[in-house]
Amino acid sequence: MWTRGELKARGMAAFKANYWKCVLVAFILAVIAGGSGGSGGRAGGNALSNIGQKSDNVDVDDALDALEDNDLNEGIENITDAFKSGAGVVAMVAVFVGVMLVILVAMVIAFALNAFLFNPLRLGCNRFFLRNLEEPTGLNHLSSGFDVNYKNVVKVMFFKDLYLFLWALIPIAGVFIAWVKRYEYMMIPYLMAEDPNMDKEDAFAESKAMMDGHKWNAFVLNLSFLGWQILGVFTIGILSLLYVNPYYESTIAALYDTLRYGNPTQAYIEG
Repeated sequence: MWTRGELKARGMAAFKANYWKCVLVAFILAVIAGGSGGSGGRAGGNALSNIGQKSDNVDVDDALDALEDNDLNEGIENITDAFKSGAGVVAMVAVFVGVMLVILVAMVIAFALNAFLFNPLRLGCNRFFLRNLEEPTGLNHLSSGFDVNYKNVVKVMFFKDLYLFLWALIPIAGVFIAWVKRYEYMMIPYLMAEDPNMDKEDAFAESKAMMDGHKWNAFVLNLSFLGWQILGVFTIGILSLLYVNPYYESTIAALYDTLRYGNPTQAYIEG
């Protein structure tokens, strides 16, 4: 049974032995994580703010004031003007539909970038950290997600992301189920980084078997970096860039190595 101390010590040793390259690869992973979503929501929020501005052109308040003053003719005229001036409801619905289309397009683009670019690059970064556990390695591994069976890599990682998204949609219990599944699928990127030819069923089954009985301990391992991550916020991300992120990525690679091979010293990655 592994311990947090052993994994973190091994991760730290590998990180220190190849410091600047680990920093660079962890930075790439951080950029990938930040670039795989968010823009659609901001665009949608800006467009939504225009709905209220457009509805201000409708003179409904004036019409109601006129009716309260018992000026029936003026009230009717103002109500007519209200519907003519902006076709109130129609205009709001049109804007809302437009906003939803913008958000949908942004989500599709983000999902496509994640599937076809970010995920293969993420696997290359994972492969770098796996190889770096044995000896300081080079950056040539970063392209490995594109070099071997690219279509299979894209497919397996796409379904991983899709399943997590769908699990999260389950009412009430969705958040908890997605959390459990996140840890169940945790080793899929490393399995694919090691063997891009592994099919979807085997990747999911192997990750599930590897994480069986280890989900909670893996969660606690992640939690043990929380203090460092908070300090990273107070240093405007500098500590995270130069220390926390590469230390964490190297440690998670050590976790995979231990769960996959039992004895970390016997781990072997072909190529």
